[in-house]
Amino acid sequence: MKALADVGILGTGVWNSEPVGNERFAHFADAAGAVRDPFKGRRGEDGTINIAGLELTPTRYPRTLRAVERAFADPYRGARRRRFLDPDARVSDAETSAARAAIANAGLTTDDIDLVLTHSFLPDEFTPKNAARIAHELGIGNAGAWELDSVCNSAVSQMTAASAMVTSGLVRNVLCTQSCVYSRVTDPNTASTVQEGDLAAAFVLGRREGAQMAFAWRTDGRLHDATLLQWDAPTGSPRRRYWERPKEHLLIRFDGTLQPQVMSDLQRYAPIVVAEALGRAEMRLEEVEVFISHQPMAWYPEFIEETLGLAAGTMVHTFEEYANVNSPSLTASLHEAIASKRISRGTRVLFFGPAAGYTYGAAALRW
Repeated sequence: MKALADVGILGTGVWNSEPVGNERFAHFADAAGAVRDPFKGRRGEDGTINIAGLELTPTRYPRTLRAVERAFADPYRGARRRRFLDPDARVSDAETSAARAAIANAGLTTDDIDLVLTHSFLPDEFTPKNAARIAHELGIGNAGAWELDSVCNSAVSQMTAASAMVTSGLVRNVLCTQSCVYSRVTDPNTASTVQEGDLAAAFVLGRREGAQMAFAWRTDGRLHDATLLQWDAPTGSPRRRYWERPKEHLLIRFDGTLQPQVMSDLQRYAPIVVAEALGRAEMRLEEVEVFISHQPMAWYPEFIEETLGLAAGTMVHTFEEYANVNSPSLTASLHEAIASKRISRGTRVLFFGPAAGYTYGAAALRW
């Protein structure tokens, strides 16, 4: 897989919604010990913390250890604001809003879009997914509209497919959207509730002289069942008597025996795919100016920076503003980095994303 030249991201957009602060979760702070987390970790006499299947030593992970302590001293796990979609609202409307902003930001019109790629967690309906509806709401008809789903790293999957399509000459510009509505499937009595939000984000990819993109991927399905969406009763629900209506909800469930392996595998795969993507882009790790990754928890930015050997502050931190938002996280971070002028023509940008299933993808971009 070689680097692709003269193709890049032309514009980004994020669903414009009112942020919700921690006051929504004040009951967790008021009830001592109410927020339970199986991965809070334990500290050894030498200062090493074992957490989520990781052994974080003071010499190898000093910044991560401090971030872990800050996160677990906070009843809100480091989150400050989140967005939530109204229970009666369509996810596709939030995606359309982000897409419209991205097209305008790219200086294009809907007539310039030849392909729409979407990832919706969760879509409006089980099937068909949201791609055609988003295209219709935007007035895009002379184009394909496809779902491309690799869960948390769907933005990198979309970049990979879209850049190949543009380079081949099959299309001019590709609109890529990602959305997440954790609020509809999170267990209200678990720690994940306070660090998850909803979001939709989008980017447009097309021809841009001088830009460059290179990708690398790995897939390991051994941990397929570590994170699942299942019908289940919320934690703490009373047992249902036989004449009562079912209390089951569609909920995110984490396998306690497999989850510790998830982070240790991430620790192993991240340097592999990042090195491959950088090599294909003829870029060195120390040349990376901006790093963007999924942010499932407050201490993840420090952990992944130290795992890869990146300088402190290379990663764009957006957890406090958005919390964990699954696949839109990468695009939202990119949007924030561009808005704050951290990214301009020629900037070397590195993406990395793990995803349930499990897949690991990296992209090295010369902006």
